[in-house]
Amino acid sequence: MDVPKIVTDTTTQSWSRRRFMGGAVGVAALGSFAAACGGVAPSAHVLLKAPSWPAGGTSTPAAAAAATPSVDAELISSRYLGLKPFAPAPPPPAVKPVTLSASDPTVFSHVPLTDKVVFVTIDDGIEKDPAFIQMVKDFQVPITISLADVLIKDDYAYFEKLYATGYVSIQNHTVDHPLDMPALSASQQLYEIAAQQEKLRQEYGVTPYIFRPPGGNYNETTIASTSQAGLKGLMLWKEAMQITDMQYQTSVHKLNPGDIILCHFRGPAQLSGESMVHMMIHLYRRIQAQGFTVADITKYV
Repeated sequence: MDVPKIVTDTTTQSWSRRRFMGGAVGVAALGSFAAACGGVAPSAHVLLKAPSWPAGGTSTPAAAAAATPSVDAELISSRYLGLKPFAPAPPPPAVKPVTLSASDPTVFSHVPLTDKVVFVTIDDGIEKDPAFIQMVKDFQVPITISLADVLIKDDYAYFEKLYATGYVSIQNHTVDHPLDMPALSASQQLYEIAAQQEKLRQEYGVTPYIFRPPGGNYNETTIASTSQAGLKGLMLWKEAMQITDMQYQTSVHKLNPGDIILCHFRGPAQLSGESMVHMMIHLYRRIQAQGFTVADITKYV
């Protein structure tokens, strides 16, 4: 996919129901969503606050315990092709490195850190693999999911189960997943964001504060609509997970502390026969091979 473009204009502008609903998306639509969302996001125009480090400097995963005590290393290795548990993330800074505000939403793709931690985010909701829920429970690492109603409404309960693991936070990814938000009017953009806020509140009892624009495409109207809908930031990414490898925004092809990694809820139809669990095994192996662990983005922004 082409690198998403930032188009600028000045247009102003407790879980409830445990149920299944209709509205499955057609095969062609699923394919277009999967193809269009796999690219690398543009560099964001980011206004970041300098991090406030606790006294004594920062720690690294190597200095932390070998793994979360309740994670079964033997089970992880046997069930996930030899992977190891992740080391616990070091404590986040006392002051969040990225300050968000609904009055002036920040666009960010990275958190300024020295700790070797990255953030795993998963978008859309096309694939609903029960084995992935078990994987989340087994690894016990934090994940942020950004959900589009058009792709989750055939099985709201799946994402409720993910949320119930305690390791997943839910954020906003629009109602209809429009891949070119800047082409929409101010009222249409506001609807996509604000209506999804209400849907997520109704289904999961959550109030997201982070908006991820589909395809990474946004303009000044999108930012204004994000603010009007009560959200505080637009989250982009530095790496995008493909079937077995990652796309990097730089030619160096390596993770950096504080990078946000984009993944998608995908299955064999979008992954050339691979399962979502296998895609995540590839991702986790690459994170671990570079000496990183996974932290909770909501503790940093």
